[in-house]
Amino acid sequence: MNFVGHAYIARNNPTLIAGNFAGDSYKGNLDKFIFLPSHILNGVKLHRYIDNYTDTSPLIKSVGKIFQNEGVTKVAYIASDIILDHYITKNWSDYSTKSFPEFVDIIYAQTDQNLMYLEEDFCFLYERLKAQKWLFQYDTEEGINRILWQYSRRLGFDNDLLKCMSIYVTEKAKIDDLYTDFMASIVENSNKFIQDSLK
Repeated sequence: MNFVGHAYIARNNPTLIAGNFAGDSYKGNLDKFIFLPSHILNGVKLHRYIDNYTDTSPLIKSVGKIFQNEGVTKVAYIASDIILDHYITKNWSDYSTKSFPEFVDIIYAQTDQNLMYLEEDFCFLYERLKAQKWLFQYDTEEGINRILWQYSRRLGFDNDLLKCMSIYVTEKAKIDDLYTDFMASIVENSNKFIQDSLK
């Protein structure tokens, strides 16, 4: 999952959003971060749970295999994460009674009030994300192509990210079915993780 998916999983526990949203910037053993407020540390724990669940899901592995079968090698699962956010946003009314702009306002409000606890590299990225309205680009093919291009440039090695949206469009029915099943699964299991581990 990418930015939208991570934040969505924490939607019913908004105090977890900031740490979850910024989770990638906390590297290594979590013992290094015990100084963080519990709601931020728990958000990071949720982020890691989501990443592990996604990485090991047979459904997401099947999505990655579709990209690999079309010649995408190193970045199949990066593409799957980004395009999953596209799937969530374009089907937003299936997942939330709030409008997407209302949800983004919640993300911004929770993150803004916790910036003092978040890593510097994330804060820099977050300012760009807000200024360039990245979250509002996920619902269109044009927007996702732009995001794939941005990620492609940041990777530092030759990659096939730019061809992935056209593969998704061709294989949309098959991939969307996998994403639908995956979302049902991760929502249920993440809610259980939050209830059992983060309360």
